[in-house]
Amino acid sequence: MKNIFYLILLFASISCSSKAEEPDPVVANKYQSPFGVDTVDVKLKKVTRNGTLLIEYAYSKGYMSSFKKYVAFSKPKFFSTGVFTRNAGVPAKFDIAVADIIPETEFVSENQKPRTSFQFNAAKTDSTREIAEQNFFTSVTLNRNYLFNKAGFITRQNVSSSADDSYVVTYVRNSENNVSQTWSIKKSQTTKTDKSDFQYDTNHNPFFKLGIDWEGDFSNYAISPNNIIKETIYNANDRGVKSTYAYEYLPNGYPKKITITRGFINANGEDDTTTPIVLELEYY
Repeated sequence: MKNIFYLILLFASISCSSKAEEPDPVVANKYQSPFGVDTVDVKLKKVTRNGTLLIEYAYSKGYMSSFKKYVAFSKPKFFSTGVFTRNAGVPAKFDIAVADIIPETEFVSENQKPRTSFQFNAAKTDSTREIAEQNFFTSVTLNRNYLFNKAGFITRQNVSSSADDSYVVTYVRNSENNVSQTWSIKKSQTTKTDKSDFQYDTNHNPFFKLGIDWEGDFSNYAISPNNIIKETIYNANDRGVKSTYAYEYLPNGYPKKITITRGFINANGEDDTTTPIVLELEYY
């Protein structure tokens, strides 16, 4: 009888230990953008790059609903659209269309063709979300499975492709839930690739609540609540390519100007930098 009692205690202990390692259920409105139903704090209107219009954002019911991208010809020309579809605030679809471009003549077609469609699938668990990505230009389909931590921030992305090797992206977050490190591992390999380290300030990142960056992409620049000040991307030899980000801020803590300086290792093994990119941000 005593042995049965201790056996019950052992199973109970194992069960509790197992549950302790599982992520707590994530409430839908705590999912980071663009997955959640949290509205934006400030409405970013447009971004210019080196004085040329790059992207404009539009909003509906407190959410970023669409963007318009421009190509940097002698005069900026509108060439791409991104549109979110939401149901009661929950993202259902994100479609990107682009026009035909001829750089030599600065031609941009009037009609835009569908380029990519992101279908947000219904959540299967409390801490995962799936996106089916269809690229109409290459006919490649990607299935992206995202895992969230207890606070609703992405910590892992599992990607399976209809064309190439599947891979897993890991996002290591610091105490402020900013991504401090990220890397990829292909299914057929064990080595880490696309390794990056990030450092941040303590100010508000205006792209975080949008879920996309100034290029209209789901990138590392849009998944942390604070602003990157240093980025190190490692190559195959683990030699870092460094970039720095300098900011000018508005009184509300959001940036009005971002100066990005890309650093790299030149042929002589010396540090070198490119001409800085200056982004200027305007809000509604």
